Amino acid sequence: MSVRYSYITSKEKLSRVYESLREKPYVFLDTEISGDKIRLIQMGGKEDIYILDLFELRDEGILFVKKLLSEKGIVGHNLKFDLRYLYSYGIEPYAVFDTMIASQLLGITDKHSLQRVAMHYLGQVLDKGLQASDWGKSFLGKDQLDYAALDVKVVRDLFYILLEKLNQAPHREDILQRTKTSKVFGLVNPVAIVEMAFVQETAKLELRGIPVDREELERKLKEEEKRLQRRVMDFMMKHRVDPMSPKQVGELLTKKYHLELPKTDKGNVSTDDKALAEHSLHPVVAEILEIRSIKKTLEKLQEIKEKLKGSRVYPEFKQIGAITGRMASINPNVQNIPRHLRGIFKAEGDNLFVIADFSQIELRIASEYVGEEKMIKAFQEGKDLHKYTASLFLNKPEEEITKEERQLAKAVNFGLIYGISAKGLVEYAKTYGINLSLEAAQKIRESFFEYYTSFREWHERVKRELKDFGETRGYTLLGRQYIAHTFPDGTNYPIQGTGADLLKLSVLMFDAELKKHGIQAYVVNLVHDEILVECNQKDAEKVKEILQNAMLKAGKIILKRVPVEVEVAINKKWEKD
Repeated sequence: MSVRYSYITSKEKLSRVYESLREKPYVFLDTEISGDKIRLIQMGGKEDIYILDLFELRDEGILFVKKLLSEKGIVGHNLKFDLRYLYSYGIEPYAVFDTMIASQLLGITDKHSLQRVAMHYLGQVLDKGLQASDWGKSFLGKDQLDYAALDVKVVRDLFYILLEKLNQAPHREDILQRTKTSKVFGLVNPVAIVEMAFVQETAKLELRGIPVDREELERKLKEEEKRLQRRVMDFMMKHRVDPMSPKQVGELLTKKYHLELPKTDKGNVSTDDKALAEHSLHPVVAEILEIRSIKKTLEKLQEIKEKLKGSRVYPEFKQIGAITGRMASINPNVQNIPRHLRGIFKAEGDNLFVIADFSQIELRIASEYVGEEKMIKAFQEGKDLHKYTASLFLNKPEEEITKEERQLAKAVNFGLIYGISAKGLVEYAKTYGINLSLEAAQKIRESFFEYYTSFREWHERVKRELKDFGETRGYTLLGRQYIAHTFPDGTNYPIQGTGADLLKLSVLMFDAELKKHGIQAYVVNLVHDEILVECNQKDAEKVKEILQNAMLKAGKIILKRVPVEVEVAINKKWEKD
């Protein structure tokens, strides 16, 4: 497919580009990279496409792009990639629309590469063979320039289709329609507004990295290595079995201790963690699970050490890492750091961490989502919901609820809002250190649903839809669409999805408030309901106040009836004292 474009290599022609694009609220953009440098920036409006060669234009080209994009939105595909390079040149666009994120939100295709999205929406086959060509050579061939221009045209064609589809969503949010993302692109879908604005936050998150205390990391590594060696040797001396061998462990547990374990597809005894969890109270199984836990801790520490660059690790974040909208991180995964390892992350120099998380946020979201008036009222009155729920099934005053009884109610609340069975509650309670009989779990479950009737009705509706249609559909409180094919997913998606919307909106509001105050502080990690910020110690108290207010404000936008509560701490390490 032939595409008309202008190849700009002289500074004199930049004024022509400016005249063509200056009135446009946004431009369509792509880049081609050589090493760690931008070789080409392709941009265009509804008709014209320009390819700017930064190797030829040098500083004047960079300054031109910086000025132009500071006043405009950009539309591109997988813009996190391009933004990371643009930021390294000090180029920050005014607003962003990412066609890859749009495709993910619409959820029609299973893959979201430009090739796949173009094929689905445009019926167009894209040849990406030249993507890996040499973009650093002195003279670029016509085939390379044609390829570079075509990507911009495809993004342009996709944009109008995807924008229209996104705006067909039934949800609206007046406050978000006053944002620059909404105004620049004509976007009214509230979830899309949040996700498009968040593309820039994700790029910045990757560029900043997370500071690591090397000495503490090394100390922990040695400590865990010794612990693992000691536990393995003790186990082998006691049982004459290698705890790292699934076959030997299987024979020990089934033949000597007569435990019933499931079989794998190949007919072997399964000794994975899920199979052993059924017997976690057995002392030998407890030993094996402890050894595996230490091994996982050691592997996590080794992964962080391998990925260190200087005194920081730079994970890759997937902005929409799950259908719920939750983020995911890899290389290394910094969202699954056990609490006892968080001390290896230490703010650099004179900096401190500000650590904030939402209190009982899944319960707050769930109560509003299903319209459970009794739970909503309890939150509005500022009650401790775990004590409140414990008082219901134990039939005793809230002030007399013990610490252990509150812990049991925690398992009850967080388990039963998702509809787990009595047997599931027995297993789930163990993770809170509570041993519960099946009979007791059944009685507690009945009491819970007799009182919180809206949850029972919701669960029954989800099951009915799954039976009748093979799926259940819905929206988060902000309007993120989901389709679920199992009962656990049907109850999880709207709650966790609303939590993801809330976290992302909080970060955006925090960033906006920081700019108003002229304070430099950086989000360095996000974990489902928690935000980790690094800032200079002199600004820490103010940053704490701004972050807390941003999270509360975001809470009021998404949760109309239930108040949110935020816990914030300041520390040198990623730990709450």
